[in-house]
Amino acid sequence: MAAIAPASSADLLDLLRKSNILSPARFKAVPGADALPLDPSQAAALLVQRGFVTKFQATQLLAGRHKGFRIGPYVIQDLLGRGGMGAVYLGEHLELHRKVAIKVLAPGKGDDHTLAVERFLREARAVAALDHPNIVRIFDVARHNSAPYLVMEYVEGETLQQTLDRDGRVPYEVAAEYAAQAAAGLQHAHEQGFVHRDIKPGNLIRDRFGAVKILDMGLARSASDKDKLTEMHDHGAVVGTADFISPEQAINCPQVDGRADIYSLGATLYTLIVGKTPFDGNTTQKLMQHQLKTAPELTATHAELPAGLSAVVAKMLAKKPADRFQTPTEVIAALAPWTGNSNRVLAGLSRTRLGQGTDPHVPLADWAMQGSSLRLNDTPEPRSARDSAAFDPSGAQVTAAMSASETARSRTPAPTPTPDELVPVVSTPYRHRAPDSAAQSRNLALIVLGSAVAVLFTGILIGWLAFGR
Repeated sequence: MAAIAPASSADLLDLLRKSNILSPARFKAVPGADALPLDPSQAAALLVQRGFVTKFQATQLLAGRHKGFRIGPYVIQDLLGRGGMGAVYLGEHLELHRKVAIKVLAPGKGDDHTLAVERFLREARAVAALDHPNIVRIFDVARHNSAPYLVMEYVEGETLQQTLDRDGRVPYEVAAEYAAQAAAGLQHAHEQGFVHRDIKPGNLIRDRFGAVKILDMGLARSASDKDKLTEMHDHGAVVGTADFISPEQAINCPQVDGRADIYSLGATLYTLIVGKTPFDGNTTQKLMQHQLKTAPELTATHAELPAGLSAVVAKMLAKKPADRFQTPTEVIAALAPWTGNSNRVLAGLSRTRLGQGTDPHVPLADWAMQGSSLRLNDTPEPRSARDSAAFDPSGAQVTAAMSASETARSRTPAPTPTPDELVPVVSTPYRHRAPDSAAQSRNLALIVLGSAVAVLFTGILIGWLAFGR
C-alpha cells in the first residue's frame, strides 16, 4: 500500500502515534491537533523545535511513512550514510538513552545477496574481536524482519573524506597524527589476525576530541583457517577502493597481508596532505598505475613540504610489500618527527601487544621503535638535529626484526622487559666499541719500550753508585 502524505496536523499526529517513535508516556506530552498549526509541515517544524521528533523523522512522517522507525530496542533518528551493502542510521536505545550507529543490510536475492550477507556477518565477527580506541566498537548483531543489522559505537564527528571535501587539504603535521592513530588501530587488528583491505579517508572518522577511528571492517580478511570467506565468496573479484588499493590487492593476490593496509594508509596520507589521490584516471587506469607507476613525491607537488615526510610516504607506497614498512608500528616511529609526543597516538600504542610493558614516559619515537624492534645502525643524532628534512626511512638506516606475517600469527604477549631493555638504543649518547688488533699491537709495543727504558736507567744508576763515585 502506497504511503499517503498527511493533509492536516491531525493526520500527522496519527502517523506519529503509529510510528512508535515516542513511548506512550512521552506521546501524551505532545500538543494536540488544536494546539498545532493546521498545515502539517508547520506542525512538523514545531514538533522538531520542541524536541519530539528529529528532522529526519519529520521528513519521513510528512511523506506518509510510519513504519521502520523501530529496530529492536532502538529508535531510528537519522540517516548517517548509505552504501552498496546497506544504510547506516543513528539510533537511540529506548531504555539506556544511548546513541548508536546501526548498519542495516540492504535486502536482496541471489548469489550476490548471499555474498553480501556473509561479508556483513564477517564484519560483525571482525569488529567484535577487536577492542581498541582507534577502531569503532561493535555492541550487538541481530536480525529485524529477517534483515541482519549491526549495532556499533556512534562517533560524533566526521570522516576524513568529509574533511577533505570541506577543506581541500589537511596540514601535514595534523595528517601525520591522523595516520599514526590509524596505524595504532591497524597494529591491534593485525595482531588479532585481521587485515582491513579498505583503508581510505572515508573509512577513518575523527571525533570531536580529535581521536581517529577505523570504520567498516566489511572487507576484513582473517588469517584464521576457520574464516575463509574471501576465498569462498570473492571468486577472483578485486576488493578495495581503486584510489587507495595496494598493488597486490589489485591483482587479487591470495597472500595479501598487513602490508597492504600500510600501502593504503600511505595513499590516504598522501591524499590528506596533497588534497588529491596519488593517481588520476578511470578505475582501470588507476589499478594499472598502482601496479606500474611510482606515485609523485610530496615535495614534487608542494616544495614546502618536508623532504623526510615525503620519503616516509614514498616508502609506504612502495610497490613491493618487502620494500614498505613491515608493521604499522614502524609507520608510527617514522612519523614521530611530525606527530610529537601525541597523547592520542600514545594511547593507541598502549593498547597493542607491542606497546605493553614499555615505559610510556619515553618519547613517542623511542617507544614506537622499542615496540617494533627497530634499532638504528649508527649512533643517533640528538633529537633536535633529527628534523624532518634529515629523517631517512630507508632500510639502510632502520631495520625491523618483526615481519607483518609474524605479527599476524603471534598470540603470545611480549615478555616484560628488564630495566636495561627499557632504555632505548636511540637515546644512548655513545656506543662502546671493542679495540681493534692494530690498537692492541701499538699498546703492547709501548709497554715493552717503557719497560726497557726503565731497566736501562736502573743499571746506569747502580753502576754510578758503585764505581763512578
